[in-house]
Amino acid sequence: MASSINIDKGPQNYSVVGLLLHIPIVLSLWLLAAHSLRFGHIIAFVLLLLSPLLLLVRQRVVLRACQVFLFSGALFWVYTTYGMLVTRLAMGDDWLRLLLIMSGVIFFTLIASCLCMHAKVERAYR
Repeated sequence: MASSINIDKGPQNYSVVGLLLHIPIVLSLWLLAAHSLRFGHIIAFVLLLLSPLLLLVRQRVVLRACQVFLFSGALFWVYTTYGMLVTRLAMGDDWLRLLLIMSGVIFFTLIASCLCMHAKVERAYR
């Protein structure tokens, strides 16, 4: 009788779904990196660009730190959105499209932060 292999058990084995759930987390970190590069903050850019490598350290504290950082990043996006909206309103430019795009960025970052609590992601961390 053939035995089936379940790759979804234990911290040393990773499911495909668990790996796919990491994609929004990495993309959110890289989006923050791109924003820091836009303003010439090279050190912050390099740190944010390389920060997804920390997820290779399969410790639960790394996952929690990433979650807190992404939530802080979402708050940073709210602050940035406010600043850009004030500028657009003062200049009399279109602001609705900016608000919709930035709301999507904020929502995406919050979803990435919440994915750090997903059972299939947590399963990979001790």
